[in-house]
Amino acid sequence: MRKISLLTVLLIWLSVCACCTAPQPTVEYPPIDQLLIDETTFPEGWIATEPNWTHPPRAPWSGPTKMVEYIDRGFYTRSGDGAAAGITIRQFDSPRAAAREYEHRIDVTFRDEEWNTPWVAPDGLLFESPEADQYRYGCSEVFGQPGCAYVAQYGVYTVYFGIGIYDANVITYTDLLPVFQAIDERMMLALDSE
Repeated sequence: MRKISLLTVLLIWLSVCACCTAPQPTVEYPPIDQLLIDETTFPEGWIATEPNWTHPPRAPWSGPTKMVEYIDRGFYTRSGDGAAAGITIRQFDSPRAAAREYEHRIDVTFRDEEWNTPWVAPDGLLFESPEADQYRYGCSEVFGQPGCAYVAQYGVYTVYFGIGIYDANVITYTDLLPVFQAIDERMMLALDSE
């Protein structure tokens, strides 16, 4: 009799707990490689590398940053000189973790050091992202070479895009506007799935 009443109490407790915990809806994000831009967003003559798509160590949750996966891709001119660029997209387990990574990336990317000029938005590169939760872009001269960066958070994703310009005849600041817009459009795919 005592076993039956303990079993009854246990079953009632389990059913109450099951009713109180609503299942969390899972979000289906698009494959991360679909979020990458390609060379068509650059002026004619640019080439994109194959994506480097890997899971971080101990995936799917990688340490305190809670990174799920990341992908990156490089871009360069056919001649191999003039400019080089790269994009990295990181997915995290929550928007909060992505926001922490965004703040870290902003601090590292836009740090004023003795070897670079202050980061500014140059004339000809006026961009506003209607999609990003937060973003920053700017250009600087690093060791005398012009370079630009764009860092953004889109929900559970962070994006870093950087370019070093060695020859202004290959790409200009105004040529970067379509690149930033293409990043924004691709990341909209991820936001539409939330």
